[in-house]
Amino acid sequence: MRTDMKRMGTKGQRAALMGALLAVVLGGTGCGDECVDVFDCRDKGVAPEGQAWACVEEKCTQVTVDIEGNDAGTDAGTQTDAGTGTDAGTDGGTGTDGGTVACATLPREQVLGTLELQAGFTVAESAALSTEVLAVVSTPGPTYSLFALRQTATGRDVFALGTWPDVTLGDTAIDTVLAPADRADPTKAFPSYFLAHDGTRLLAGYTKSGFPAPGTVAVMDPSKREATTYLDAPSNYTAVGTTDAFFINGGGLDTVSGDLGVYALVTSAKPYSAAKVVDFPAQVGASGFSAIAENGIAVFGYAAVDTYVNVAHAVSSTKLAEALSSRTPVVLVNEPKVDVGSDFNAAAGFGNGVAVARGAYGATGFGVTDVSRFSLTPGLGGGQPISVGTRAAVLNATDACTNVDLLSSLGADLLVGVTDVNGRRLVRIQQARQ
Repeated sequence: MRTDMKRMGTKGQRAALMGALLAVVLGGTGCGDECVDVFDCRDKGVAPEGQAWACVEEKCTQVTVDIEGNDAGTDAGTQTDAGTGTDAGTDGGTGTDGGTVACATLPREQVLGTLELQAGFTVAESAALSTEVLAVVSTPGPTYSLFALRQTATGRDVFALGTWPDVTLGDTAIDTVLAPADRADPTKAFPSYFLAHDGTRLLAGYTKSGFPAPGTVAVMDPSKREATTYLDAPSNYTAVGTTDAFFINGGGLDTVSGDLGVYALVTSAKPYSAAKVVDFPAQVGASGFSAIAENGIAVFGYAAVDTYVNVAHAVSSTKLAEALSSRTPVVLVNEPKVDVGSDFNAAAGFGNGVAVARGAYGATGFGVTDVSRFSLTPGLGGGQPISVGTRAAVLNATDACTNVDLLSSLGADLLVGVTDVNGRRLVRIQQARQ
């Protein structure tokens, strides 16, 4: 699962040395090199069948994917980065594990591949998913209509994805994420790997080269098919939705400007209204991940300025409502921290809690070690803080042969994007009944 956050994290370490993180991330390094790792090659488009992008001697190069896993060098460039999307056209981990394990010879379960389900959780249905889908979002139940953010060489579009578990990518896009001024050359728009739903409308976004990174979010109504609304949203990175509101992790929204933080877009009436509702520390490496649990508790994060490791804190719906009403942002570091225990690069609500894809960067990119859940319990009356539970592993990755490349929510359950030699699919994970 790959996201702009981790692109920022990798290139940002070089950028910090030059004092212009976002300019380097989104506009190039200025030092002649084209890439640091495979994630910097995301704008090259979809590689031909049997090929994948890799960063070779600081140049984005197409390499042959060894589907049988006999070439110890073909795993580079086939990893996915556990954010809100996947690298379309890669082999999804069917090469080798660090050059030592031939994936094609490993026993694998049909749905989870080589991932190991942990105690306390069960697998429900699964459905095939196109490799061009970067993000998935569901409507509230009990009937779950799904939507997808799809990237191709020529477009960044939102499609209907059927009704769970009958997942089928629609033939016609609901609309394009790109504002009219950016449609002539879509390669200059870097998609943000999120798709959010506010109970009625959908929100997706993208950024472009520059400092600070200019960006746009698109708000579309799939039922009315009204004209899509495009709003300025610099450095937009992740977003989540609740009834008649979106929360965007970025550097501003519409006419509201400011430092990196979380900005709310109220959609209950037109024109939509925006306000900053969460303040990050004065010095952060980049914006981060966002999720909302079923009980309304939100989790927002950013990348630490020194290490670019992602951190996150939990914020109650009451405090978010107060911040929106008073126009006084919540100070994120004053809220309970989610002690992830490592870097992570995906987050999604999972019942009354949040799920994250944990891992760290290595030679071939971000490696997911596990998907874990943290319960989130509202404080008792009298202003008691939120209680964040200890980590509960949901899925463990024992090798690099099956990748987790997407997290999303389906009611109280978790949707996990899984990719390996058997293809890509969405898997519904549920908490086991006590």
